[in-house]
Amino acid sequence: MNVEILALCDFAQDAMGKLHITGAFDAITVRDFPSVHPLMCVAARIRFQIYELGSHAIKLELADGSGGRLAPALDGSMNVDGIGGDSACANLALNIVNLRIDRVGSWRLVLSIDGQERASVPLYIRKAGASPSSA
Repeated sequence: MNVEILALCDFAQDAMGKLHITGAFDAITVRDFPSVHPLMCVAARIRFQIYELGSHAIKLELADGSGGRLAPALDGSMNVDGIGGDSACANLALNIVNLRIDRVGSWRLVLSIDGQERASVPLYIRKAGASPSSA
């Protein structure tokens, strides 16, 4: 399998096999702490080879380097069916609503499939007016 896309964004939608992504980002800047980010979406497109079709365990975590979580981990499963050809894609479009942010820091969104980390992207939390090196 190959993770073709993993992104944090303002909007994501799977519409009949097409993954729509708007406003991909890797940083959130807030004025004060604590803060609430009203809506953040996770978009992923995963290509499976024909021999990998079937059910797969999926886990998404938003954690810092010491294992602290910005949000609870999401565990689920997906069933991948082929429609012909030598591979098939599965799209994920998930909403994270009212994410509480308590401090500046560096986080990683990690996508694990069947217990193995397959992709990650950074998320930087910054305070408005602060220099990036002080974060």
